[in-house]
Amino acid sequence: MSLRVSDDFVTDTESLLCKSFKNHEASYSDLAARAFLDHTILKLSPDTTPIPPISVSAHLQASARDDDPICIVGAGAAGLYAAMILQDLGIEYEILEASDRVGGRVFTHRFNGDVGYDAPRNTPERYDYFDVGAMRFPDIPFMKRMFDLFERINIKNLLIPYTFHNDNNLLYYNLRPPATTQIAAASVDYFHISASNGGTVPDFYAQQQADHWVGLTYDPFKRLFADMNTENSIDRWIAFQKAWKELTKQDHFSTRGYMLAGKEGKPKDAPDPYPEPVVHWLETMDNGTGLYDHGFVQNVMHALDFDWPFPSTNSAPPPRNQSSNKKPVDWYCIDGGTDHIVREMAKKLKKKPETKRPVVKIEQMEDSRMKVTIRKDDGTVRIREYAHVISTVSLGCLQTIDTDSSGLSYSQREAVRTLTYDASTKIGIKFEKRWWEDPAVMGKDKTIRGGQSSTDVPIRTCVYPSYGLDCPSAPGVLIASYAWGQDAMRFGSLAQGEGTVADKDLLEIALTDLERLHGIPREKFGDVLDHYTHAWYNDQYTRGAFAHFGPGQFGRAFDHKSLFASLKAPAANGRLHIAGEATSVHHGWILGAVNSAWRAVYNALIHRPEKRRELIERWGVPDEESEKLLLQLAALAKGNCL
Repeated sequence: MSLRVSDDFVTDTESLLCKSFKNHEASYSDLAARAFLDHTILKLSPDTTPIPPISVSAHLQASARDDDPICIVGAGAAGLYAAMILQDLGIEYEILEASDRVGGRVFTHRFNGDVGYDAPRNTPERYDYFDVGAMRFPDIPFMKRMFDLFERINIKNLLIPYTFHNDNNLLYYNLRPPATTQIAAASVDYFHISASNGGTVPDFYAQQQADHWVGLTYDPFKRLFADMNTENSIDRWIAFQKAWKELTKQDHFSTRGYMLAGKEGKPKDAPDPYPEPVVHWLETMDNGTGLYDHGFVQNVMHALDFDWPFPSTNSAPPPRNQSSNKKPVDWYCIDGGTDHIVREMAKKLKKKPETKRPVVKIEQMEDSRMKVTIRKDDGTVRIREYAHVISTVSLGCLQTIDTDSSGLSYSQREAVRTLTYDASTKIGIKFEKRWWEDPAVMGKDKTIRGGQSSTDVPIRTCVYPSYGLDCPSAPGVLIASYAWGQDAMRFGSLAQGEGTVADKDLLEIALTDLERLHGIPREKFGDVLDHYTHAWYNDQYTRGAFAHFGPGQFGRAFDHKSLFASLKAPAANGRLHIAGEATSVHHGWILGAVNSAWRAVYNALIHRPEKRRELIERWGVPDEESEKLLLQLAALAKGNCL
């Protein structure tokens, strides 16, 4: 069954189709989001014909109390961005944040406290930190909203190059001696994973690097989408339809399931199913344990947007026997910590976020206003009334807010409960010096400046700072472990607070793994001055690191309803709006958070066309969104069709 869309869909999306997908001017994910919403709207329209955009008269009752402020639940990137927009449009708002800080999953831990935030550049005090959450930004056109934000909050001057790969970064797998990427790639089966070397991977597969076999899995879909690299927007749309139809046939698969399954229903040029030991090996080399159990479609879209598994950084070598002619992508980080983004956003707001104000209940009132219940420090509650509520908290947090009387639809409640999040844990260790940059420790020509090393021992990934490289006395802060999936859950279970036995065990494991990964005794590391561990699934204010949909959760072309689409629609007769990166196609990126905030504000202004015009004039329209589709989706929501 083909992906059915309305007749004027291509016209509405022509500006996006005119961009080059080859050079990252546009995102395949953005086009997929638009097409999928249009298809969902057609499927749900009662008479199977496109419904007209919602009329202003349909929301006359919604304009009765526009003098009331809009409540924003959560002061993360999405909540702060929504507030910036509302302030710019002259609309009153209040931000209610449960924790004692702003930023949400944009979080920088400073071992020296706030003194480091304002410390001058290239002084040691400034670099006594690591980014616990978001930490890197690709400079590609479809990420332009992020760079626009950097300009709005005056931090573009803080952008410095982020190094993904250093030639001396190390790989340590299967107890084999640590090796650089070049050394490992120059040897067939360096890590002895083949059956003939005592492993479980058939020798035929061990002749190539893991990147090769992962690439073969995604290549058939890359080739289908590559047909979009034509000058004609109509031809691009036809090519997209063909590619998207083939891809969404696989939405019931996890990545593991797809690799193991037979060829029936797959593209003709799909590789033969891989033996199970091969899939385990690929996941080990490529990702966190268990991440191949997430949805295959989302992984393909990520691969398309970032040329993965072909390197998209300007320093990493291509996989063995492969090359990439793609234009290199420059990546950046924030000198002094990513939390400069959210803290400077908060400074722009005249009405500051209220911290330690957990929302415990959201209700729809009979007069179309919204009622929000807040729990105070002493356990008592306070009730406030608002014109609209924009929830920007993670779905895990929204699930534990009492929304029984909020007007959420069945599909929306199902989405909040079931859409999956990944786990992520980071361990930052402060040593007395940056021993990885010291030739006396690492050896001549073996020092490491930026990039990351990988292993199959518990720490999984070690990330070296890309900041403070020109500061001779920069503190020895290292992300000793950056883990995802099951690896993060297991390590995170030991993150029980400073001074606990579990925390001491965690530090000991991390130091031992650093010894193994680098092939040097810990005595050469110098003294450990401090450490900090953060497990996002253990964080009561996030309950997960970022959305990463499972099989079937994005939606196939023939599905009647979509959990993902339901999250983009307003609830409570246009009064309740769900935002956050989980409601965007750009999961795990701040871009997804700010895009979702824009959409939530737009939906709150549906009955105010003059304000919608101001919104678009001043803040543009995210590529993943379409005015026509949002208006139609709102009409469906009002008619209880979602």
